Amino acid sequence: MPLAALLPFVSTMLGGIAAFRLRHRLHPFMALAAGVLVATAVADLLPEALRLAGETESGAIGVAAVAGFLLFSLIEAFIHQGSFEHQHAAGEHHDEAGPITAPRTSITALLPPTSLILHSTLDGLAIGIAFQAGADTGLIVLLAVLAHDFADGLNVVTLALEAARGIKLAAVLLVLDALAPLVGAGLSRWVSISPGVLGLLLAWFAGVFLAIGAGHLLPEAQHDQPRRGPVLVGLATVGALIVLAVRAMAG
Repeated sequence: MPLAALLPFVSTMLGGIAAFRLRHRLHPFMALAAGVLVATAVADLLPEALRLAGETESGAIGVAAVAGFLLFSLIEAFIHQGSFEHQHAAGEHHDEAGPITAPRTSITALLPPTSLILHSTLDGLAIGIAFQAGADTGLIVLLAVLAHDFADGLNVVTLALEAARGIKLAAVLLVLDALAPLVGAGLSRWVSISPGVLGLLLAWFAGVFLAIGAGHLLPEAQHDQPRRGPVLVGLATVGALIVLAVRAMAG
């Protein structure tokens, strides 16, 4: 799994570089990533979780998936208030009246990008746990994490720039965020997990992936230009088909 653990590093760095250079031109990728994450959760993680835990634990699998969805949705509500898709493009007109607030520079302002680094560590852990379940599941989860970490790279840079208006700080946080999946993947190699617990963890990550894809990435991809919604949903469908094709080839 060493090569697999390195790929999220590259994906996160590419997302951060894109945030520095492209900013508001990346919504189609968000839609594509949303389809990858949702299909991974529904077509791969949940069936594998049920297989590992057994039919008698199907209720616990459902609870774990819902808990993952709700808890991550709550965290996202705080973390992504200042993420790149919520920033106004240069020269964009604001209709709202009121004074412009000064940029935040407190330690509290650094909590969102720091939380994303912790989140990326969990992404690496998800990869390691998925490979424990099997090479096929590991490959599918790796694909989903790569799509998600690109968006995380975008967000950690934007949040760092908002917090301190410093490119150096944003670059440092980006590198830490890119390294975090390696740490998570490394941790997974030191943990021996029973099939039942492994099934619950996969269900938990399925809920998290659903929250990211359906609850965050796809809506945010459409919020600036709702008229492009059908096209973006089409891109999400392409992302889902990629996952299904990879699963078919792996199987």
